[in-house]
Amino acid sequence: MNILKNIKILLLAGLMVFLHGCDLDLQERFVFEPDVDLTDPFDNLTAWEFFTSDRVNGDFNEDGELIGDNYDYLAAAIEAADMIDEYNSTNSDRTYLMLNNNAFTGGGNVIELITGSEEIAEGETPAEVMTRADMNVLRLILQYHIITTYITQNDPLFVYDVNYEFQTLIPGKAGKIVLRRDNQLRIDVNTNPAPLPSTATGGGNNERLRNYNYVFKNGIGHSLNDPVRNQPYPPSNN
Repeated sequence: MNILKNIKILLLAGLMVFLHGCDLDLQERFVFEPDVDLTDPFDNLTAWEFFTSDRVNGDFNEDGELIGDNYDYLAAAIEAADMIDEYNSTNSDRTYLMLNNNAFTGGGNVIELITGSEEIAEGETPAEVMTRADMNVLRLILQYHIITTYITQNDPLFVYDVNYEFQTLIPGKAGKIVLRRDNQLRIDVNTNPAPLPSTATGGGNNERLRNYNYVFKNGIGHSLNDPVRNQPYPPSNN
């Protein structure tokens, strides 16, 4: 009997709590306000406007050298190659593989590909370097680094360790490029095993993207420390 009585008391107490709780006012909806600004900082700029902005152009390090992650040489190359319209395009379904200053300097990099020499004279500006460039080679390099698909780190790279083949502005098989991400959302370009000729995947021509997801109003960009290719670029005539 005592057990039955205790059960009745507990049930009655629970009912009272329930009825009392129903009289509580609804709490206000919680609005999360992050301390970090999650908006895209460059989505009001075209890729060209970004490369020529003072945030990534015209700055030097403590040694008086152009900052490696900036885009002084790329901006000069685009202008010299008469390709500003490609980087100002209203076509937003593009991915720009952004060749930073490091990608232009050093042995085997863009300056050597377009001039035949890696040498840069003391005080020579990026614009002055471009006056020595083979424009046909330069345009091919820039065209290969624009992909005609909008690519983030997981869209359309939905599955990791799978090769995804895309087309660059170079038409046909010579313009094919392959991206593959790992389970940490790092993206490799033209890295074995990829369905491309050995000229694309061997000899240090494959690269890993450095910085990701620069959202522009005409596409998205990811930076590279070195150029990539499918077929070898022709030798400079300069």
